[in-house]
Amino acid sequence: MTSVNLNIANLLFQVRGGEESKLIPDILGFAPFLAPETDEKPHGQMIFGGEWTEDVEHECTLFEFVFSDADIRCRFSRTASDYRFYMQPEDKVEQTLRLVYKLDSSTIVCATKNGQPCLNDTMLRYGLWFGFVLVCAENNRTLIHSSTIVHHQEAVLFLGESGTGKSTHTRLWLKHIEDSHLLNDDCPVLACEDGQMMVYGSPWSGKTACFHNKRFPLKGVVRLSQASENKIRRLPVIESFMALQPSCPPALAYDDILSGRMIDLISQTIRLTPVYHLACLPDESAAQLSCNTLFQ
Repeated sequence: MTSVNLNIANLLFQVRGGEESKLIPDILGFAPFLAPETDEKPHGQMIFGGEWTEDVEHECTLFEFVFSDADIRCRFSRTASDYRFYMQPEDKVEQTLRLVYKLDSSTIVCATKNGQPCLNDTMLRYGLWFGFVLVCAENNRTLIHSSTIVHHQEAVLFLGESGTGKSTHTRLWLKHIEDSHLLNDDCPVLACEDGQMMVYGSPWSGKTACFHNKRFPLKGVVRLSQASENKIRRLPVIESFMALQPSCPPALAYDDILSGRMIDLISQTIRLTPVYHLACLPDESAAQLSCNTLFQ
């Protein structure tokens, strides 16, 4: 069976089977994360070419959304024995890709409704993202929606809803703050290792080609909002939690077990790391203010 190994966030993630695994090395962002063959047991694996079976087991929908970049309808559900994630291209039900995952099995089995390989790069990238989200939940990690700057070898997560200026703010750091570089512009991995919060680059970086297989200790977390002047304040515990939780994978929030694991990781983060709110303009002084607060 064809397979490809990936090392993401210090986890061995193996993609096996089907034509899909052959495509992974050529999909944008994955080359820096390719790993050699090994006898080591993977932390997680996705197996393509599985059989699609229709069963009578009751399926409860947890979360539905449209992946607008590619007109793909997505649905996350649960049965009594497993979790399921469906990706259906608009008006092409027969091309639906289904991921099936049993809790703590470290294995996601993938099948298409028509039995044909899924050769859509966008679906594969997003399917791999969701599969890796589930593996992270087993390993005290999460992918987190943020733009991440590294300064003096420490990482800062900038959080916020789409359009609030995360990428704009990190570009201001790159322009005006010496010894700064971008680790990831959309979905780095947040991990707790040996009592320390770490941030890893990932193959998923939005529209910015920034794919670094590196890790750095987490210096701080900053949630951004647009404002008519620049102000920053450190958040107390409850507000820190509220700042972080919306940036974790949203589908997991609708399941008690998976959301509990996210809560545990967020709790570790705010216990070990300062969290701030920055109300700001898109200007140099905002970048200087956040840098001075975090590092001086």
